[in-house]
Amino acid sequence: MNIFAKLVHSVWDLRSYPAYRKSGGTEVFLYALFLNAVYFLAVVLIPMAGTLVLMGGLGNVMEEEIPDFSLKNDKLWVAETVDVQEYDRYQGGICIRIDTGEPITEQITDVDLVAFDQALVLDAEHGIAKMEGSPVIRFSYEDLGLGDFDRESLLKMVMPFLSAILGIVVILVMGFGFFGFFAGALVVAVLGSIMASFSGCRLKFGELYKLAVHTRTPALAVKCVCAWLPVAVPYLSVISFGISGIYMWTAIQYIKEEEGSGRQMYV
Repeated sequence: MNIFAKLVHSVWDLRSYPAYRKSGGTEVFLYALFLNAVYFLAVVLIPMAGTLVLMGGLGNVMEEEIPDFSLKNDKLWVAETVDVQEYDRYQGGICIRIDTGEPITEQITDVDLVAFDQALVLDAEHGIAKMEGSPVIRFSYEDLGLGDFDRESLLKMVMPFLSAILGIVVILVMGFGFFGFFAGALVVAVLGSIMASFSGCRLKFGELYKLAVHTRTPALAVKCVCAWLPVAVPYLSVISFGISGIYMWTAIQYIKEEEGSGRQMYV
């Protein structure tokens, strides 16, 4: 079965799963690479390329989205205040507040940022940053030693390297996505080990992991469809692993059925 047929059968033909446990390690790795490439193309590259084309290219996006600002003598000035508090299906809760007319970093406590996965708060002299899984960091521009620059100097510095920066970001995102895929497959394999023990089906962990990689196919297919919906689907990650769990359970039952049939032939 070629890799394209396997992609389709992994979604629609659950009876093909018993054969996947006998696939070679290299074959499974290449399949996972191909599956992630298709998913990344559909969910990230195509929407991003469409957005850039509509907005006149990455350089034009930078010029339109970066507001007029200046950092001089360790004091920040921004022409417009920014107040964004929203939920993104990929990045979680996001908080961005910029106001150089008020000392907002003194008004916002760490507790206020608990509900957000990522946050950036800037006023005239200080800032607050938070990344997912990391503690809140408070800083001053004087401590950072950034020097003096403004919007024009930033654009002149960044513009020549935009393509390279975008390429590096894409590679990093793909790399982290690939790592996350195998970590997710590991979770499904552990779940499959419990299911196999409960069902009385003897399977090696390596076989379960190969099955787990293929059970991520329908899960990613659902996530791909949801990514194009105009509304966010709550608990999508939980739903994704639930789908993989159902496929794993069904695959184990078919394997048990095959092994039972095989033993009867020799009786």
